Amino acid sequence: MLGFLVTAYATITPVSAQHDFDAFSGNPIDDTAIDGAIGSEWDDAGNYTDVAISPQGTAEIWTKQDGTYLYMAVRFTADSDNPWVAFLFGGTLCMEAGTDGALLGHDSYAANGYRDIAFNGFTEISVDASQDGKGAITVDSSNLVTVELKKPLNSGDSDGKDIAWTESNTYALIIMWNSNLYGASGGSVTHSDGPLEDRTVFINSNAIPEFSVLMFAVLLVATAISAFLLKKRITTKPMANVIS
Repeated sequence: MLGFLVTAYATITPVSAQHDFDAFSGNPIDDTAIDGAIGSEWDDAGNYTDVAISPQGTAEIWTKQDGTYLYMAVRFTADSDNPWVAFLFGGTLCMEAGTDGALLGHDSYAANGYRDIAFNGFTEISVDASQDGKGAITVDSSNLVTVELKKPLNSGDSDGKDIAWTESNTYALIIMWNSNLYGASGGSVTHSDGPLEDRTVFINSNAIPEFSVLMFAVLLVATAISAFLLKKRITTKPMANVIS
């Protein structure tokens, strides 16, 4: 039993402190499920709460990959019902030139949708000629923003600055949002006003650790030990024969 428990622990790859997110190997998500609503399709993804995003606020993040696509989801509360959200991949500077990106909800490009983009410097973006991937953004009545993104790991679109993501490698990532001018409205947040929260995502070839399997092993061992100790406790020593 103890050997089984040790084996179960050994097969779980620990999350490294050298990156922020693990894109674990998981099940594919169909295009129709990239709809701006978090469902069971994210159950096998890495999940992170209270993550600071740029320029302010915190979000819940989901990340995974299936060998063909990278999947990311973000949920946070904005200060308006008309913000935009952008991902910058492969850079550590706001709107860094020559980097890959994804833009959702920008009034000038896709007011309620997704555009595959490249960043060309501060406030300058270009829409890729080849629109790779799928994305969705929704905002509810309490300004809760939900973004889902499905992006090819290797689209081959070098003109669009798309990254060729490979397993066991770590990549820079910035998640930013805006609700004041520049393709958004109704709020007071401008993407360049706050601290820059640069993150990293690791393309993890392992599936997310199965907590239920580990717990089963722990309970099994605990039950066996408890049964052994209980049996030992209630077993009485044989009494010596008394000759009268």
